[in-house]
This record gives sequence, structure tokens and C-alpha cells, in this order.
Amino acid sequence: MDVFKLAFETIVVGLLAFVWLGVAAYLFSPDFLSDLLSQRLPAFAKDNQTLLSVAVLTVAYCLGSAILPISSQLLNDEHWPLPENAIRCQVFTRQQIQLQGINYTVVPKHLSPDDLKPVHCSYWAPIFEDGIGHGLMIFIERWAPSPFRKADGAVSGDEAKEQRILSLFQLQESKLLNQGTDQGEQLKLLHERIVVLRGAVFSGFVLSLLCLFAYFAPVVGHSTHWVRTACGSLLAICFAVFAFLNGLQDLFNQQIFDIPVLEGVVFSIFSFGAIVVARGVKTPIFLKKRYLFTVIFFALLAYGGWMSSEIIYDQQVISSFAVFQGGEIQKQ
Repeated sequence: MDVFKLAFETIVVGLLAFVWLGVAAYLFSPDFLSDLLSQRLPAFAKDNQTLLSVAVLTVAYCLGSAILPISSQLLNDEHWPLPENAIRCQVFTRQQIQLQGINYTVVPKHLSPDDLKPVHCSYWAPIFEDGIGHGLMIFIERWAPSPFRKADGAVSGDEAKEQRILSLFQLQESKLLNQGTDQGEQLKLLHERIVVLRGAVFSGFVLSLLCLFAYFAPVVGHSTHWVRTACGSLLAICFAVFAFLNGLQDLFNQQIFDIPVLEGVVFSIFSFGAIVVARGVKTPIFLKKRYLFTVIFFALLAYGGWMSSEIIYDQQVISSFAVFQGGEIQKQ
């Protein structure tokens, strides 16, 4: 049964990818996509419905299988606004404070609570300290860092505490999931929801950037104000600088747990967007703001759902382990 659940999640994520793949194909060749959907596919499906269904599900499964690990790495990249590790770190810290108030704990005896209290859990958190000027300098430094500055192997205090929290959480999560209890099944259901929402966030992120570049692209055969083209070019340059410098830094640091997935995705979309802005689009449909805002709204909705589910999942893991550990202590 778990195999069918995994296949269903993978197919759903793959089907979501059809949307942004279709938009990308439409931007390059609207005539080809229209002919494919209106004539070729209906004619083929008329006598080969079963074959077409199998082909669609197979392609969806392959796309989903590729997107699932990429989306997991994407939403856990330190440059993402609020990655999974930062959420988990903050939830663990808050839950531990609440549990201490009722004489419960999830911290092993050989660790003190201060060893698991980082000042910052998020990569971008220091931006909001010490005024706007200082925050702007930190933002520029972290958006476009020097790619030739290699990591010296030293780990800051916050990073060490965060690594302890994440390692401890993984141990607690594994112990709960391997118990085979009803609580473990509930955690598995929550995790399945998180997996699907990760794929939805990935597709929404890609589709939003594609529509954003298409919005700034000129329409072939129509006059376009130079400000629109300049904004599109500036947007492409900003994303190119971010992807290039941060990607090089990740490659030079050679950390297997910090693969430049976000930078690679951004660079690929930037390259596509730059071509679209340079050559223009053949249809003015993407110039309508309501389409762009609708896509961004659903992308943010998926991101909000993923973030809320991640918080609920982390809270349940920590609380359940505290109860489980308290029960073991009472038996002893």
C-alpha cells in the first residue's frame, strides 16, 4: 500500500509540472502547442485512449520522480526565504521552552538546554538587526557573495547548535516512525502532504518566474515601452548574479549537503527568461496582470500550506517524543 501511495504522490507532482512545461512550450512556439492540443492529441486519443493514458501517467511519474528530490533540496536551501531546517530549528526551540514549563523535555541528559538555543535559525535573520543600513549591507553580501571565499571548516555557535537540533530531531523522528503506532501513521500522512506540497511549491515557483519574464517581454509586431524591457533585463541580471555567485561558492566549498539546486533552477529559468525577453512573445496574453497575480497567489498558497504543514509536523514529532520518553521513564 505504501508503494501505491508513493506512486500517487509522485504522479500528482508530475502532473503539476505539465502546467509550467506547457507555458514554456507556449512561450517558444504557441502554434506548435495549439496544433498539438487541438488536432494531434485528439486524433491520436480517438483510437488509442488506453495507450495515451499510460503514456501520460508514465511521463508524469518520471517527472515527479525527478522533481521530488529537487524540490526537497530547493526548500531546504539556506538561500530560500524560510527553509525547512530553519523552521525545524525554530519549532524545536519554542516547543522545548513550552515543554519545560510542564516538566517535560526532549533534550538528552548529556546536553544542556543552552546547547540547543541558537540566536538565529535562519540564514537571512541577521538582516533585520542593527538598522536598515546594516541590514542592507548583509543582504547584498548574502545575495551576491564572493565565490572565491572558501569555507575554513570552522562552524559558528549558531550553526553548531542548529546541527545538534537537526540531528536530534532526525533521531526522534526515526524512533517514532519505527514504532508502528497510530501516532506514527498520523505522522506519515502529514509527511505525504508535505511531499505533495513541496512539488506544488516547486512548480509554482518555476511558473511564477516564467510568467514574470513573459510579462516583461515585448510582443512581436507591437510597440513596447522601453521601461518594460529594461525591467525584464534588470530582473534577469539580478537572478543571474545570484545564481552565478552563490552557485560558484557552493561548488568551491564542496559540501555534499549544500548542493546548488536553488541556484541551478534560478539559472535555468533566467536563461529561458532572457531568451524570451530578447526575442519577444507572439501573444499578448501574458501581459495581463491578473494572470500573473493569479499564478503568484497560488504559488504563495502552496508555500503557505507547505510551511504550515511543516510546522504542524515538527510540533507533533517533538510533542509525541516527549510523551513517549515520559512514558518510558515512568516504566523504569
